Amino acid sequence: MSKQFDVDGLKDCDQLVLDRLQQSSSIGQEKGMHMDVLCQQLKLPMEKIKESIRSLEDEGLIYSTIDEFHYKAT
Repeated sequence: MSKQFDVDGLKDCDQLVLDRLQQSSSIGQEKGMHMDVLCQQLKLPMEKIKESIRSLEDEGLIYSTIDEFHYKAT
């Protein structure tokens, strides 16, 4: 399986998810963003979103908020 990395070492999908979560954090969404919303806004399959969330969470770049479906950038 080929992975696309940018200069920071994040896959393209991971970067899209991180960027969207950073945008939602900057407008003051305290509870973070639901995975379903990420899926709809980025027009990506849920499995890709979940994979990126796991990866970004492992890297310490995002965290879950009110439940395991809402995430926010650090």
